Amino acid sequence: MLVLARETTADVTAIDGALRARGARPIIRRPEALTIRIDGRRPVILEADGSPLTPDACLGWTSLAARDAGLWLLKALEMAGVPVMNRAAVLDPGQLKPTLSLRLAAAGLPHARTLIAGADADPDVLIAGLGLPMVVKPCLGTKGGGVGPLGHRAELIARLAEAGAARLPLYLQEFLPNDGSDLRIQCVDHRPVYAFRRHAAPGAFVANLHAGGRAEALTSIPPALARLATAAARAVDAPLAGVDLIEVPGRGPVILEVNMTPGIYTAATLAGPNRPVLEPLARQAVDLLAQSLIRLAGDGLRRRQAA
Repeated sequence: MLVLARETTADVTAIDGALRARGARPIIRRPEALTIRIDGRRPVILEADGSPLTPDACLGWTSLAARDAGLWLLKALEMAGVPVMNRAAVLDPGQLKPTLSLRLAAAGLPHARTLIAGADADPDVLIAGLGLPMVVKPCLGTKGGGVGPLGHRAELIARLAEAGAARLPLYLQEFLPNDGSDLRIQCVDHRPVYAFRRHAAPGAFVANLHAGGRAEALTSIPPALARLATAAARAVDAPLAGVDLIEVPGRGPVILEVNMTPGIYTAATLAGPNRPVLEPLARQAVDLLAQSLIRLAGDGLRRRQAA
């Protein structure tokens, strides 16, 4: 089992152990360590020393930091007949927030009102659409980086100018009333496994754990939220997903985004005092992920034999 990751995180270590416990042989590699040879109809995956690598399945944990190296490698693996989770065609648009919003909307799911604005947009039209304050997010971002409120027209104008200089759209969302917390639901095989509420650190805008947020485990996932998380993971075709949402008074749950490379086990390591509660749940999720990868490898083998 090839586990493709930028570095050896707590997630990688946990999935390595879970796979070994089931008799599988994990191969942990950075995307930069592999070479693709194209001299026939199917590409060949090569180790750094030139020897061929023929994994039965691949966990494509290619974060944004390894995006450029990882996405083409995932595609090559798929073309070589290796089943991949999550596939390049899932990961690529899923990491782009504008595309993700469009896919959630196409599925009819409750999503925060969003504007994807060109640099020439009239700021007053944007304000009329979302009101102030509104929230600005990078089109391509992770761990809550670059997310913040825009409370004044002048701030919006400055951001439009920055977007124009970078030749990028400006990704804006409505500000959703909340108590400084949101909800993360971790999914494996499109099914919710465990969930926790994230509380923002004092003075912080985002509740992301990497930004100092605090985790509070949910002992159970309400059925309506479980169904919504499953629908979101299926809408973006991501077997492995972290669904982030806010429960808005008088409106119900609203999806913020879907993370395609969620820290399934890392979340427990960042939970502080809640770690003893979250860690068993995280281990269960990793266990299910290992089982899913082994099934994926078996399905791929049967398809190759049938062909």
